[in-house]
Amino acid sequence: MAVPLLDQAAAKAIGPLVGIGGKSRNTVVGLSALRRSRPVAYVFAAPGLSAGTLRELAGWRHDGTRVYRVESWADLAGPIGREDALVIGILPGTLAEGVGRRLQDLGAGE
Repeated sequence: MAVPLLDQAAAKAIGPLVGIGGKSRNTVVGLSALRRSRPVAYVFAAPGLSAGTLRELAGWRHDGTRVYRVESWADLAGPIGREDALVIGILPGTLAEGVGRRLQDLGAGE
């Protein structure tokens, strides 16, 4: 199961929303935190994520999680100051709905 790639324009477009989610606690950072926070609406993976972990996250798509690899990690993770993290998740709710609309507007949705 291939994981779609989110290009730089899409990462820049949703980066501010990810930043807002960091302040409102609707954004989850790190693999361990993601595993504890399920269900997760969106998962964004850094380019350096291992193939095994990416396969694990891709499997979450069966539960409705939308999983993307991110081409330009700094544009997505920078707004929350977590460029060191390898995965970021968005919890279900209004923030996830906003991310979904923005991705759809850009043609990046599934």
